[in-house]
Amino acid sequence: MLEPHRLEKFNKFLKTVDLKDYREKYSSLRIVEMDLPKDVQAVELLYKVYWDEKKFISFDDFYNRYLQKQKNPIENFRKKTTMCKDCYYRGLKARIYRT
Repeated sequence: MLEPHRLEKFNKFLKTVDLKDYREKYSSLRIVEMDLPKDVQAVELLYKVYWDEKKFISFDDFYNRYLQKQKNPIENFRKKTTMCKDCYYRGLKARIYRT
């Protein structure tokens, strides 16, 4: 259970999440829908950032951190799938958003 001050901080964070804007940006992008290898998935980092570190950062900040942390596996998988960079990275961002 979250401590009262952390619960309040978390609730404030949730109010800043603009779901309408993100839905408009990403809901129609379904380019990267294949199974992602474990080292490309964002779940582990999601738990680390939001649960262990208790950092309530924006999706864009999270996504940038994800790209930095898993840069090589992400790019290696893109090459393996033979997708162009533009399509892959637009689709990956939408996919990670849905995660």
